[in-house]
Amino acid sequence: MKKGKIIVPITIIAVIVLLIFSSGVLAGRNPFISTSAVSKALGGNWSVQNYYTGNNTMTEILIDSQGDVLVITQYSFPSSSLAQNFFYANSLGNIEQYGSNIISYYSHGLSESLYVLNGGKVYYISYVATASTSMPSISQLLSLIK
Repeated sequence: MKKGKIIVPITIIAVIVLLIFSSGVLAGRNPFISTSAVSKALGGNWSVQNYYTGNNTMTEILIDSQGDVLVITQYSFPSSSLAQNFFYANSLGNIEQYGSNIISYYSHGLSESLYVLNGGKVYYISYVATASTSMPSISQLLSLIK
């Protein structure tokens, strides 16, 4: 067997493995927010489409029976000051105190996005609705991470 015929498949496998481990992988464990908690907070029948973990991040993508999409990402930091720096660098506009959390919220049409600063964690919550769905309130979205 020629040397080139062995090196090419090994190189392709090595690149795939590196991409998987450097960009996050579909996790084999349960998502960090259960579908029952999402259904209770937002109504509807939700299912997990994808769940990824990466370097200090977890992302869960859910869809409900009407086609609405919910994306929740949790960023974990070793200190609250690093979390604050990330939050303020990525804020969506107006920043306000909402209960015990600091939030940055943006809504346009049938989509809304929310950054939440909570100690050493920052959450990004994005909701995209279908035309037949009403948008959830900020308190409903915040209840997902409690």
